[in-house]
Amino acid sequence: MFPLVFILFFAAPYLNLVDYSALIPPPGLRMASISVIGLAGYLGGLWIARWRWSTENLEWPRIDPDGWRSRSAFLLLVAVTLVSLALLAFVFWTAGMIPLLAANREAARFAMATSVGNRLNAVTRLPITAAIGCGLYLLVSDRRASLPNVIAAALVALSIVGESLLGHRGLPFVVVAPLFVCFHYAVRPIGVRTLAWFGGLVVVGLALVNHFRLLSSPPQLADVMSHSNLPVWMPAWCTSVATLVTFGPLTFNFVLSTVPAKVPFQHGMALFNGAFGILPGHQPTVGEFVSRNLFGLPEGSPNLPPTILGGFYLDFGVAGMVISMFLIGLATQFLYWRMFRRRSPWSMFFYAYWYFNLLLALYGDFIANDLTWFVPLSVYGIDFAARLSSPSIRSAAPPRRQAMHA
Repeated sequence: MFPLVFILFFAAPYLNLVDYSALIPPPGLRMASISVIGLAGYLGGLWIARWRWSTENLEWPRIDPDGWRSRSAFLLLVAVTLVSLALLAFVFWTAGMIPLLAANREAARFAMATSVGNRLNAVTRLPITAAIGCGLYLLVSDRRASLPNVIAAALVALSIVGESLLGHRGLPFVVVAPLFVCFHYAVRPIGVRTLAWFGGLVVVGLALVNHFRLLSSPPQLADVMSHSNLPVWMPAWCTSVATLVTFGPLTFNFVLSTVPAKVPFQHGMALFNGAFGILPGHQPTVGEFVSRNLFGLPEGSPNLPPTILGGFYLDFGVAGMVISMFLIGLATQFLYWRMFRRRSPWSMFFYAYWYFNLLLALYGDFIANDLTWFVPLSVYGIDFAARLSSPSIRSAAPPRRQAMHA
């Protein structure tokens, strides 16, 4: 799936649906060639890893739910969720209810992060972990209409609503998408047609949310519409779809034209600094670096992440980008194989989250965000605590099925 989405994503700017030529060079042969080289690195790593970690004769990774069915595990999830939501409410109260009371919620989100600081702002992500933990509990349980299942479902909904109040259109998606992948392995396989519909719904849904956000800021909306090459009879939100899909590769193309001609390679500083943003000594993320240092935008402007390829290129050039994509291909197949060999909610979720982050990085960046490791480590902590509370976990004998490759 990833190679297909990769090709569609990096080919979209060549359709000339939006015109940012006054600011960003039009995509040309160089961007196409480097994109192909990056994809070749990923496919090479995947091919070698499939030879080493093959899932051809392995059974379908049905998860043994005994460890998560216990009363103590359920109480642990309830406690984590309630504490997470209470901390989220505390952050809102500390920030003066920003962005709840603001019209431009995107700008208010940046204002809130500045107001409360990086460490306290990181607390707002705890409901993501709580929602994923409760969602995994539902997926690996027997899914009867029991009281614990109803409560877990309600806690998932409450956590998603809480994250939606932050004004960040992508955070609820961080909950739903990995659970969607886990559903494929824990409940029933999802067909290609359903997956295609879901992908289209995500793109259109995010574009609609982005359009409604722009309605609260007429100057931003007017600027986006001024760059549209779509027919005048098409709805305005279609421009948001085109911008959402094409602006990432265009930003990558701008990085190619700027680095190292005007700005030298960063040798890891751009990509890795943002991954530890909740720690003391916070440095700009790669999106902040691109918008401030390359585009010259003022502080407070939206970040411009340069896609999964752009972050690696910005730090290490073409050679580093190929090596990084090769290692990503290796890791992807290894985590897929490990999910078959070690059947637990943690193994299933880690592969699902990795693959979701891989697709999400096409628009943004891969590891220049502390969410990349913060959420998996938190879910691992929940899984570890659940297993401690249920030491007698039996090994189920799952039915043999055809393995589906990454």
